[in-house]
Amino acid sequence: MKFLHTADWHLGVKTNGRDRLAEQKRVIDEIVSIATYENIDCVILAGDIFNTASPSADAEELFFDAIERLSAGGDRFVFVLAGNHDDPTRLAAGLPLASKHNIAIASDLEKLNEKSFNKNGNVKLVETGKGHLKIQKNEEIVTIAYLPYPSESRISVKVDSELSYAEKVQKWAEISASAFSDNTFNIFVSHLFMVGSKTNSGEVRVGDILAVPGNMLPKADYTALGHIHRPQALGDNTYYSGAITALNAGQKDLSVNVFETENGKIIDFKNVKLQNIAKYEKVTVNSIAEAEEKLLAFDDKDIVELEIVQNEPLSASEVKALRKAFSCILTISLVRKFEDSETETYTNRRHLTDEELFKEFYKSVRGVEPADDLTELFIMCKGEEDEAN
Repeated sequence: MKFLHTADWHLGVKTNGRDRLAEQKRVIDEIVSIATYENIDCVILAGDIFNTASPSADAEELFFDAIERLSAGGDRFVFVLAGNHDDPTRLAAGLPLASKHNIAIASDLEKLNEKSFNKNGNVKLVETGKGHLKIQKNEEIVTIAYLPYPSESRISVKVDSELSYAEKVQKWAEISASAFSDNTFNIFVSHLFMVGSKTNSGEVRVGDILAVPGNMLPKADYTALGHIHRPQALGDNTYYSGAITALNAGQKDLSVNVFETENGKIIDFKNVKLQNIAKYEKVTVNSIAEAEEKLLAFDDKDIVELEIVQNEPLSASEVKALRKAFSCILTISLVRKFEDSETETYTNRRHLTDEELFKEFYKSVRGVEPADDLTELFIMCKGEEDEAN
């Protein structure tokens, strides 16, 4: 059987107010094309379908259209898991209709209704149980054990409260993995932090967060994880597929995983980079002229956090002209350079009066001294605030 593993779609996300839904639709079109080109039998979506528990109607429409297309009329099996950004109840509400297309939506460990699934597809659901299901294509049977996002509040009411978070997750996952068999290819799907996983900045996610050691997860032939947006392998056949939308300037190499099994073993694995994503970068320049030159490398769908390092303040007209010429700009920030004497004055501004501080601030932003009446207005307002305090 051939599988496509994806996660962290975050449909409906906005970046500094910019709607990303059109970009996400392009990426999902690409994922559907990959599934078709690779002759995928089963798609695994490992959590965080939406960016919020109350997604917009447009985001929900995109999701249901996506999984219907991925199901290829019921020939392809699609497994969807609830992540921490998803409302489990709301997500599962579509299951009665989705199951008719061979789409399983798992928001808890409760047994899915096997009778509601389409039995005429290329890949058939042959068994459901607490936290697991089994699918079959020809003679090959695959067991999918799953654990929706294990929030501490949810698992605390189901498992001994004296245990650590990782021990609670282990106990809960064991319920699902009890369905694993030596006669099937065994897949474990979850949405969580695993010890040793790295973010896009390269820092290890351990310590003050809820992280689970790999040896406390069920031993599976393939572990499909969501939650970390950076694609990576951890241990034997344990993978984060990564996100499909860059949510900050540090996220690159967005992708999906494709793997093939035969006789209970993985015979092929590849990480497929997505091409229809927007470039999201931080660009640092020393002048507006340099900014105009570098921004030519980006188009309208891309996102740029522009940082200009110079002593001269930016005028409103300069900022407006940049934004009009380059719609890829998300933010513009000015980083001022100080000579040694200026730095000393800056760091010792606590010795300045309120009037001197205001004049210095105004000049640093506007490039000119404030008018006397504006300074007087500031001093008056400041005095009224001090009296009120």
